[in-house]
Amino acid sequence: MLEKKQLQVFKKEKMLPKQLLKIFLIEAFLFSSALVLGITASFRINKVLETEKIIIPQISFWQLLFQFTIASFFVFLIVRLIKRRHQKKIVFKTIFVLTVFAGGSLVLNAWFSDTISFLLMGLLLFWWWKWPSVFIQDICVILSMAGAGSILGLTINPETAIFFLIIFSIYDIIAVYKTKHMVEMAKEMIKSRAILGLVIPSSVVDFKSSLSEIKPGGKFLILGGGDVVLPLFLCSSIISSGQPWPLIVAIFSLVGVFFSFLFFILQKNRQPIPALPPIAFFSIIGFLLTKIL
Repeated sequence: MLEKKQLQVFKKEKMLPKQLLKIFLIEAFLFSSALVLGITASFRINKVLETEKIIIPQISFWQLLFQFTIASFFVFLIVRLIKRRHQKKIVFKTIFVLTVFAGGSLVLNAWFSDTISFLLMGLLLFWWWKWPSVFIQDICVILSMAGAGSILGLTINPETAIFFLIIFSIYDIIAVYKTKHMVEMAKEMIKSRAILGLVIPSSVVDFKSSLSEIKPGGKFLILGGGDVVLPLFLCSSIISSGQPWPLIVAIFSLVGVFFSFLFFILQKNRQPIPALPPIAFFSIIGFLLTKIL
């Protein structure tokens, strides 16, 4: 899981409030797109399951934690053990392609057949591979995170989703400030041009920029995939209530994105920060509010 990795915007200039607002609005739009798409897909999938009286098995907290731990450990080993840049690039691109294809196919399958979903994701990934730009990168990640969050969210209960938000928030803080391996992993993914996160440009025109232009000290922010998919877990886990509660949780998680962005820009020396804690905090506040209403 990536942290909100800063690629400092206008490194030698003090940014104006208008510029900062523009960047946040782009970040908010991308984040909201992933959550709204994931929530909509969850509603559609849940409706089909109810109509056909299909009960999907629930995944326990420990099962999900084990799966995430294995995946995180695997990526950690890649960063530590593989020394050659070319080999790391191949591995990270393979992980990106498999993750995006699986997640994207799942979310598209809520509207299209398997064949069309696979074909669309194949075309998008071919586009990403041949002409890698910020725009196609974000499209792929939005589809991937929406698919993973919507499907997995339906297999867990809200309590499990909340536990995950809390545990991974703590992990995010340790991985960014203490061990710093999350920062190192983010750099490796950037060098490999296979970033499992939303790339946030400083202006709309920069969506057409090539992924090769994303460098530490450049003009892009990155919001990690985990910072998107984990609050979506919570939103999807309460879909069965049949109420608009998931949207309330999504709105509160967006408030968390704002405070994460605010904390980042208020730093005296802008450094990578763990974005998940404020997102998780406000997501849980939103969920508790739905229990009161």
